[in-house]
Amino acid sequence: MTVAGRQAGAPGPARRRWGPHAATAVVLVVGLGITVALAVITAKGHNRTNVKLLALQTRLISDAIAASDPLYVEDHLGGAARLAAATNGDVALFRQGLSGAVGAKEPFATASLWRVDGGQSRLLAEVGAKPLLAPGPAAAALVRRAAASTTFVVTKLASGPGARLGYATAARRDGVSYVAYAEQPLPRSQTTQPASSPLADLNLAVYLGRSQTSAALLSADSAAPLPLRGTTYTTRIPFGDMVLTLTTSARTSLTGSLGVVLPWSIAIGGALLTLLAALLTERLVRGRKSAERLTAEVGRLYVEQRSVAGILQNALLPQQVPAVPGMQIAVRYLPGASGADIGGDWYDVVPLTDGRFVFVVGDVSGRGVRAAAAMASLHYASRAYALEGHPPTVILDRLARMMDLERDGHFATVLCGLVDVGTHEVILANAGHLPPVLCGEAGASLVAAKPGSPIGIPSPVPFRPAMVTTGAGGTLIAYTDGLVERRGETLDVGMKRLQEVATRNSSSLEDLLSNIVTELTGNSPTDDIALIGLRWLN
Repeated sequence: MTVAGRQAGAPGPARRRWGPHAATAVVLVVGLGITVALAVITAKGHNRTNVKLLALQTRLISDAIAASDPLYVEDHLGGAARLAAATNGDVALFRQGLSGAVGAKEPFATASLWRVDGGQSRLLAEVGAKPLLAPGPAAAALVRRAAASTTFVVTKLASGPGARLGYATAARRDGVSYVAYAEQPLPRSQTTQPASSPLADLNLAVYLGRSQTSAALLSADSAAPLPLRGTTYTTRIPFGDMVLTLTTSARTSLTGSLGVVLPWSIAIGGALLTLLAALLTERLVRGRKSAERLTAEVGRLYVEQRSVAGILQNALLPQQVPAVPGMQIAVRYLPGASGADIGGDWYDVVPLTDGRFVFVVGDVSGRGVRAAAAMASLHYASRAYALEGHPPTVILDRLARMMDLERDGHFATVLCGLVDVGTHEVILANAGHLPPVLCGEAGASLVAAKPGSPIGIPSPVPFRPAMVTTGAGGTLIAYTDGLVERRGETLDVGMKRLQEVATRNSSSLEDLLSNIVTELTGNSPTDDIALIGLRWLN
């Protein structure tokens, strides 16, 4: 019995001895596994973040280069070429135009003006120091290349100290090209950014073209061996008729010293994992609440901005449609359902004498304050020209002189009509706008008025008038593209749908426009809509 009792009691001490150790081992294994896993994940995350930050900083640098360097060349050198073309190669004005851009301490060391006519090039003037690309076959080839290009052309001259970049851009007039050529000195040696610079943590190299060779190197902001090694990021920037290849690498961790220390801290201090998780959770919760508050605030500001945009848009449009004897006139303006910026659509009716009036419907490209400013300028200018008694073609021609797509960043489509109420005649002029719809006893049809170029896009072809005669009770409807344009379908489909709705009987012109807007957009258009309806009462 004693032996049996000892045998029966033996398992008890064994469980008490091995049970806690087994639990500790499990906790130790799980804890070490979690710690190692977190350390590995953190290290990989740190590496990925470094790569993303390197890519982000490289793209920011490339965006800054793309926004500044080509613009400077186009503004100064391109402006000089355009000035020469406008003055038939006036050398004095060319020198004056580049006086602030050429010199020892200016961006360009030398500049020259060339005339290209029928494949023959001739040097007209030189400004500044002696060019590396002396007049000769190579210079003539570069000038002819610029004359045939739609942008400026770039070439690298020499290598090492004293190397320069050569730029050439052309402007044309009456079949003759005037080419402005300039050379910009390259840095004499590699430069190092100060510690306060956002580029201090980067090795940076810029090459002309797609190859990363010493012959193509333009500048390098480090003493690191070229081409750069290790984790690098490369992007290419359009630069005239060439591209700039920008390559970067990180000198140190872009996330800071914490990103380097954290994986080792986690591996060594596994006991601090719980505290770290708690702090991270607290931060995430606070971040979520902050994001919710920010989302609510953004939503409120969005609604407020849309309201302000609507008020501003309505303030820029005519507050009251003038009464014209013998006519029923109705208008509509609906802002687009998407976006909070003000649009560029407008309409206007300008009464004249002798039973005549001018109507205008226009649409400025883009949205925002600049588009609204362009719209207001064209709106009030067209009203002034109409009141001066100019016909529609002259009104559009004068509007075309006010806007340039390259300078202003916008263009506009405009439909202008001069209505003689008594004779039922309408003289139309079209600047790239959609054709109006004419409704009569035979149904609805599109008015065949040949469109000219939109306002802001230069064209040698003048605007041509088109005469339309309406019958008694006829209706003319002019509109902007937001009424008929739909994603995934052609404009022809939308305009056919407009003609079908316009033929339906309506008790008044106001009801007809309301039916058109409802049928075609459901009163929630995706783009701004300006709409004018004209109906003869007899």
